[in-house]
Amino acid sequence: MSTLEVTFVTPDRTIWSGRAAQVVVPASDGSLGILPRMQPTLATLGSGDIRVIGEDGSVDVFPVAGGFMSMDEDIVTIGVDEVLASEPAGR
Repeated sequence: MSTLEVTFVTPDRTIWSGRAAQVVVPASDGSLGILPRMQPTLATLGSGDIRVIGEDGSVDVFPVAGGFMSMDEDIVTIGVDEVLASEPAGR
């Protein structure tokens, strides 16, 4: 099974790093699901939840209010100014 290598950061810390089966981000023009082997993608983020779906099916949810996401060769990088909750909103 293919996976994504995800790095999710703010200016001062790493929020989430590791392998995931899927990532869903609140792109500024709608929800965007990221899967392995997708076309390279760059998106600005709006307000909403970032969902990281682990290889085991677990889901971590992080509310954000903007940022960016890039994906190329199954490497996903997410950068935001801040996560709006100190702990993941769900698992």
